[in-house]
Amino acid sequence: MEYGTPQHFMCPISLQPMQDPVTSPTGISYDRRAIHRWLAAGHSSCPVTGHPLSLSDLTPNLTLRRLIHSWHHSTTTPFPVERSTPSPPPLREVDDDDVVERLVMEMEGGGGGSWCPPSCDLLREAAAVAAGSGVARRRMVGAGVLRRVLRLVVWCGGRGSSSGEAAVMVEMFDACLALFHALDVSADELRPLVADGHDLVDAVTRVMATLEAGDANATRARESAVRLLETVTEAADAPVLERLSPEFFAAATAVVRDRGAVSPGAARAAVRALANACRARASGACRNRALAVDAGAALEAIELELDAWSSPQAPGGRRATEAVMALLAELCACAEGRAAVASHPAGIAVVARRVLRVSAAADACAVRVLAAVAGRAASPEVLREMARVGAVGKLCCVLQAECDAGVKEAARAVLRMHSGVWSGSPCVSAYLLSRYL
Repeated sequence: MEYGTPQHFMCPISLQPMQDPVTSPTGISYDRRAIHRWLAAGHSSCPVTGHPLSLSDLTPNLTLRRLIHSWHHSTTTPFPVERSTPSPPPLREVDDDDVVERLVMEMEGGGGGSWCPPSCDLLREAAAVAAGSGVARRRMVGAGVLRRVLRLVVWCGGRGSSSGEAAVMVEMFDACLALFHALDVSADELRPLVADGHDLVDAVTRVMATLEAGDANATRARESAVRLLETVTEAADAPVLERLSPEFFAAATAVVRDRGAVSPGAARAAVRALANACRARASGACRNRALAVDAGAALEAIELELDAWSSPQAPGGRRATEAVMALLAELCACAEGRAAVASHPAGIAVVARRVLRVSAAADACAVRVLAAVAGRAASPEVLREMARVGAVGKLCCVLQAECDAGVKEAARAVLRMHSGVWSGSPCVSAYLLSRYL
């Protein structure tokens, strides 16, 4: 490292000035290529703090990037490089090409009964290459590596009848998912591959069920698996979502339930996967919502949000709240979901508290939840609870705030529907009700 480089411009992993800095939820910034290689190598924690970390937790640090580039252009010396680095950039490109060629060859080789999967070491090496090189990543996608990796995931889901075979399966499964996430494909690229993805979702669900009581390696594989389910359910069309099994909802809900053992990003991914499965665009959404409620998704989502209250500095708080509110809004489209939210001692309160405190997206979903719970079939107990915990007051505040017109109209409709009940409550301002209705 050359003398004079500001310390906060240095990557803690490579000890070189960062070129594309990304920041973890703990506030530590790394060079994107270095931290991607770290995670692709099988690590699941921040190398500085030791807190759980996954690719989905990283966010670009554009301000730091501009500062580094400004500093670089203001200096007269070349961009600092590690003098002891044995491999110059051209050699790294040759190595990358070699890894891609070996991966494609092993994935295509054999055929029929003689086929055997690539080694875990090769899969992890390819994941590190894909994470650090956009050219190599595009070449892998163009060569059909993504499709073959998904097939390999399905193959892993059919293994593991004995304890020894199960351990090998977990290692192979984790390596496959590391490569899948390193390829970083968009939903549009993935959609054609999961058009008939029932086998893929079932295979991942089976593996997740076997990983629930596993060690650290199993936890890492489980986190990667639920992120894959989030991606697949986001890209999947209605026919795939309509055939999701009860085991899918149980496995995803179990990740939320085990939020103390998995990373915050994994818990968010599980919530989003459940919300994706319950979207109204699928004709089987009513069935999926009932299955999610039966699995305890509504109750666990509320508990996840309550945990955020006790630790307001928790990583990804806003994103977690938006995911929870989106899931609850979908679940409250069915009677079972509304009953689950209303029956939780803090269900209405946790939703009301987040109104006008997080984001416009969270506001829209939270108002949907309150409007659904306070529908025409709402019991007197539910209406009294809404007044007591401040939900009615929050709906009045929505009418005063700069919210979307549709959100305001939903709040106004609820207030008008039950104004006769709430106007006599000591917990509600009669002035607000009369002024905005």
